[in-house]
Amino acid sequence: MNSQTLSSFFLLFNIKFLILLQVLPSGSSNPEEFYKTCGNKFSCGSITNIGYPFRGIYDPLYCGYPGLVLNCRQDEITTIQIINTTYRVLGIYETTQTMRIVREDVMRATCPQDIVNTTLDYSLFDYSATNTNLTFLYGCPTLNIPGLSLVCNNGYNGVYVLSGTQGPGKCNASVVVPVLVSTGNGYGAGGSVNSTALDQVLQQGFEIRWKMDGGKGCSDCIESMGRCGFNFATNRTACFCPDQPYISATCSGANGARSPSGALFFLF
Repeated sequence: MNSQTLSSFFLLFNIKFLILLQVLPSGSSNPEEFYKTCGNKFSCGSITNIGYPFRGIYDPLYCGYPGLVLNCRQDEITTIQIINTTYRVLGIYETTQTMRIVREDVMRATCPQDIVNTTLDYSLFDYSATNTNLTFLYGCPTLNIPGLSLVCNNGYNGVYVLSGTQGPGKCNASVVVPVLVSTGNGYGAGGSVNSTALDQVLQQGFEIRWKMDGGKGCSDCIESMGRCGFNFATNRTACFCPDQPYISATCSGANGARSPSGALFFLF
């Protein structure tokens, strides 16, 4: 090996080593820990056995997709933060990539306590087609609008609710909250609101769909006895393996095959 070839080899090695360091866990220089520390599934109350792209709040960052972080409260209540709003997670359905969530403030009171619209991070989520919207109007003058119902008083001189998405108009503020479309609940678009059942309808939550998963790459990883995680150097799903190469396209499968690209496959 001549000196020019040797220099090129060491330059490429150093570049790959520096990039590998970007995805190592904090305080560690051992990529074997990726596989070991991403073996936990999230379980809390009725939400059980949830894996990538989600991770638990105390799991390493690289074990889940950024923004898909689940927290467990009182050993039975699962929550997730989306755009600085806390939602209670009522169900996660991995086969359809959907989850049912409800705003924490409507679990505490009929009318939303946080005067902000329900807003998703659209880089991560979309609304499901199974939802419709309710608008809560705060601090309104006397109104006579078909379908408008006075639902509670909480310092805003009465809070009204109607179906659909509306701005505040003559009122001080408005808050839009999605709810599930259910036959006979009286919350169809343009329909009147049955305030008697409002608590129940709100606390059933609404459905959203997460946009990303490991795709076929993650399925292939799991089938090869690897564990899916996230590579922050490439902003994509990675496959963590129990032995070398620790980061690869797939791990040793039943046929013993490996990715020819080796441990740094996902780093470029």
